[in-house]
Amino acid sequence: MIAWLVSVAVCIALLIRTSRYGIGLIVRRATGAVVGAMVLLVAIALVLRALSIQPTHGVSTALFQMLFTIVVTAMLTAINRIFHGMVDAQIAFHTRYNAANLRRFPISVLIGHARQLKLFGTTMWCFGSALMLYGVWFDMTV
Repeated sequence: MIAWLVSVAVCIALLIRTSRYGIGLIVRRATGAVVGAMVLLVAIALVLRALSIQPTHGVSTALFQMLFTIVVTAMLTAINRIFHGMVDAQIAFHTRYNAANLRRFPISVLIGHARQLKLFGTTMWCFGSALMLYGVWFDMTV
C-alpha cells in the first residue's frame, strides 16, 4: 500500500512539475528512464544468476513492479508534455493563420481556457496513473 502511494505521488509530482520543460527534454528523459530501468533489471538478474541465487517469487514480482512503475511514470510524463505541446501548437496555428476568427466559438474557448485545459489534461493523467499503478502494485502476478 505504501509503495503504491509513493509511486502515485512521484508520478503526480512529475506530471505537474514537468509542464514547464521542453518536450524534447521530457521525451529524452522518459526514454532514458525506461531504458535505465530495463538495464537495472537485467543487471540485477545477471548478478543473481552469477551468485547462483534463485530469487523468490516475491523478489521477482517486486522487481517487475518497480520496472513497470518507472515505465508508467516516464510514459505518462512524456504524454502529458506532448498534450501541453498540442494545445500550444493549436493556439499558435490559429493565432498565426486564422487571426480573423479568433473570437469565434471553438477557437476562443481554446485560447481563453488553455491553462484550464492543460490542468484538466494533467488531472486526467494523474487519475490514470493512480489506476495503472494500482494495477501494477495490487493486481500483478508474475
